[in-house]
Amino acid sequence: MTNANLQSLHPGRIVPFLVVAVMTSMPILLRAQSDPSAATPPASVPNAGRSSSDPSPQYPAKKEAATSAYAAPQPGAVGAQPVYPGLGPSSPPLQTSVGPYTLRFYGTVLFNASTSDSDEVGQDIPLWPLPGAIPVTFPDGSKEPAGHIHDTIFSARQSVFGFTITRTKPLASGWTPSALVEFDFFGTQPVDTLLPQGRILNQPRLRLAYFQIAKGNWKILAGQDRIILSPFDPISLSHVAVPLGYTAGDLWGWFPQVRVDYSRKFGKTSVLLQGGVLRPSFGDPRLNDLPVPGSSVNAVFSGYGERSGWPFYQGHISVSHPWRGSAVTWGAGVHYGKERVGVNHTINSWAAAFDADVPIVSRLTFRGEGYFGSNLVPFGGGILQGVAAIPANPPFTEIRPIHDAGGWAEFTIPATLDYKNVFYVGGGTDDPTDADLLPGTSRSKNSFVWASYFHKLTNQITLAFEWSNWQFLTKGFVNNVPGPKGPSGRGNVFNLALAYQF
Repeated sequence: MTNANLQSLHPGRIVPFLVVAVMTSMPILLRAQSDPSAATPPASVPNAGRSSSDPSPQYPAKKEAATSAYAAPQPGAVGAQPVYPGLGPSSPPLQTSVGPYTLRFYGTVLFNASTSDSDEVGQDIPLWPLPGAIPVTFPDGSKEPAGHIHDTIFSARQSVFGFTITRTKPLASGWTPSALVEFDFFGTQPVDTLLPQGRILNQPRLRLAYFQIAKGNWKILAGQDRIILSPFDPISLSHVAVPLGYTAGDLWGWFPQVRVDYSRKFGKTSVLLQGGVLRPSFGDPRLNDLPVPGSSVNAVFSGYGERSGWPFYQGHISVSHPWRGSAVTWGAGVHYGKERVGVNHTINSWAAAFDADVPIVSRLTFRGEGYFGSNLVPFGGGILQGVAAIPANPPFTEIRPIHDAGGWAEFTIPATLDYKNVFYVGGGTDDPTDADLLPGTSRSKNSFVWASYFHKLTNQITLAFEWSNWQFLTKGFVNNVPGPKGPSGRGNVFNLALAYQF
């Protein structure tokens, strides 16, 4: 297949069907779980990409699915549990006992090598292709269209490591405390004026840091964890620092929060309710709502979310039911917050989301999410656009929220019964409402399709090859009204990953 043929593959023609499938199949969508006596395949990890509290119970699944390094927490597991991709082989875990506590170390040493046929925003974690006609200037002064640039990147900075601390026995009150802290190396690049090696030497970055207490059906969590609204992420080793599909249909974020989980069984059906308050952080590029680069104290931080006086409120419900040796699971989440952009001017942020995981047949599993809402820039919605404003610089004469809808879908196809060879294929799209856009906020659609192949070399080492095709659209304007099609970008990215998990 030629490069021209690859670029002609338009995700926008495929993704809407996949997103509709997510929405219309909610009442019967299923979620595959693994045999509780063994590990599960990547697609069946119950909390792969989920919040630390697994929203669905464990159900026995097919015995042949029992040899993946992407092990799910065992049924009845006590305390905070690591999740994909930091989750390593479950037997035996790297842990030790320290007094009344169990200390477990885990992580994924990850090497990525990627190449692309266009200039990608995000580079080693592609978010969208730069419009092909935009010229890129080289150090010698020459210029080349972004669509003609071929980047080749080697990186290990998406490696993940962390630890959990769990009390071996519950307290006298019956509550079991535990904690989890997780890092990667996707932090800032240090500046060395004598030996500039910032592209190689990266600082650690905090991903997760929370503690929780659990008793019976209740769990209380405080700290930094994934958002409650949208619990799934696509399975990928090319996008670990930021999930695959972020800005292209996957709402995501790690936020400081306080959350309460309540689980209950009704016969064979299990229900999990989650509700919490999160830090009200927006970081909208259009409003310059970002910390000063290089500062550790945000003395000039605008903090439009914090200044609203309101936290983010989020909730999620998940229902699971056994079906054909696995389990049906579907979920729905909601979000609400406020952004203060003036003394008497606030803009709401809200969303409704739906998620599902269904083992259609023994060799085909469906996972996906769909959402709609407004001012979703905190979670990558609107292609990182929450509000539109004119003129180019403040004071603004008009500010409006950007409504948005999108989603993603993923199909998992195990090629062998031992799950040592697994294929993934899917797509996603983020489609802001064109009528809400203004000059300076012209991103109108970002879509992608991808296919990947995972091969387990050993129980701890995984080789993965991934291809993704990205389609990015912008809008032109006539008198501040969206009009003709603006510059567009198309690109293909090929990624080879080697992961060692412990």
